[in-house]
Amino acid sequence: MNWKFLCLICAFLPISSAVGQALDFNVGFEDFLAAHNSVKGFDYEAVTSEELTALNDLLAQLDNIDFVAESTSIPLKINVYNFLVIREILANYPIASVAEINDFFGKKLKVGTGKLSLDELEKNIIYTGKNPYLHFLLNCGAKGCPRLQFISPEQKTEGYIKAALEDKHLIEAAEKKTFLSQIFFWNMEEFGDEKKIIAELNRISDKKILSRNPISYMEYDWLLNSRTVGSNQTFYPTKLYSKGGGELKIFNNYYAQNESGFRSNFFSSFFQVLLGTNKNLNFGIDLKVRSVTNGNVSMFSALNFQNKPFHSVDGTESFARVGISGVGPRIKYQPFKSKNNINVLHTLYFVPMESAQGNNLYGYSDYNYFQIFNQLFYEKEFSVKRRLFIDFGILIENIKLTSTQADHFMPIQVPVTAIYSYFPDTKMTLYALASFGQRLDIVYPSDAASYTNYTVYGQLGGGFKYYLTDYLEVELLYTNFIDTTPGRRANTFNLGLRFFRF
Repeated sequence: MNWKFLCLICAFLPISSAVGQALDFNVGFEDFLAAHNSVKGFDYEAVTSEELTALNDLLAQLDNIDFVAESTSIPLKINVYNFLVIREILANYPIASVAEINDFFGKKLKVGTGKLSLDELEKNIIYTGKNPYLHFLLNCGAKGCPRLQFISPEQKTEGYIKAALEDKHLIEAAEKKTFLSQIFFWNMEEFGDEKKIIAELNRISDKKILSRNPISYMEYDWLLNSRTVGSNQTFYPTKLYSKGGGELKIFNNYYAQNESGFRSNFFSSFFQVLLGTNKNLNFGIDLKVRSVTNGNVSMFSALNFQNKPFHSVDGTESFARVGISGVGPRIKYQPFKSKNNINVLHTLYFVPMESAQGNNLYGYSDYNYFQIFNQLFYEKEFSVKRRLFIDFGILIENIKLTSTQADHFMPIQVPVTAIYSYFPDTKMTLYALASFGQRLDIVYPSDAASYTNYTVYGQLGGGFKYYLTDYLEVELLYTNFIDTTPGRRANTFNLGLRFFRF
């Protein structure tokens, strides 16, 4: 027998076996992604235990492969990395982010002949692949990560890298500024300086980036890359709708005030439409319907939606009135392109109701003249489950453009509202609200010089939101007003519905 030939066969058998096992895993992972991955995200809920077990078995067959070695296929390493991310997410599912998993990137996992963390495997892929742009083939399970792709060993990785870099959340080449993913910033030592990055991106991608443009790094979205993640985890009040998206919101506010037995009730129903035109500008329209009761009336009498002129109830002058007290345009935009957690909303209300401030038949329902609401929204995400929202407003009401001999006053309010939200799961939001406002009334008497009145107020409350469907949200809110007027107590009851599409 030819011993040299036999030794050659024996040496070749493990190599042949490893190649076959790697092929089996790649084929299995490709089918797995084809079944559950799409441009909308990965469908974690649809993965069966049988599918996961089958892939784990194929991964276990790679225990004779050294994943640290330079000779090990880069596409295989990438596919294994991406599978391990999915597997670890499924082991902890349901979650809203990988940030909820303790030591997600540092935990040692069985990979081939040894144990590696996801961090270590990623660094090895970049080192042995000798290309920092391989970062864009590694999916970390977040929406801010590069797209999840199957990497074929038969294709060059450059084509997959080019496809990944087409995503706007990785690179956006604007006319006067370039926005890059935080991945470039975190791995600057590997990519080189910004000049080198721009030159390489212009070489490998179809996006033409002007070298003279300043660079900003986009906020990283750590929300889970799931196609079924709850909308309350993907919708931020500070984010804008893209073209074709928008929302219809109906928000009902019932304000009940009792001042030493004299009641004032205001039910205001807001019908709000907001449409996306582009990523920096939304516009829409607001309609405000108001029902008011005043005097010796019951607490929820404004829900009767009646028009009743002044009349006496046990010696107390009372009235009820209903009508459209405001309608006008609204515009929402992002003032700083690199700060998508800051938005501005302007709303202009015209008052269709005749003599809204009152006349010889009815008392006050609303202001007679138009109103401008200016709001600056800021949002801070502490974690996937906790978020702070701040609304800073400047509200100018009863704006009269022409002078007359009649008495007139113009309130200017500066309210600041903070809302702390907690997301116990992907459908529910619980939140606490605190608000402090200052009000300056500029009074223009018909027979005297103008003067001002200054007051302060506040409110505390708590609310609840729940997604009835993927695109329909219901909201409940209760607040209690803090007023400096002696003997006055006031609170609000709120019910809202929001239908939206991105």
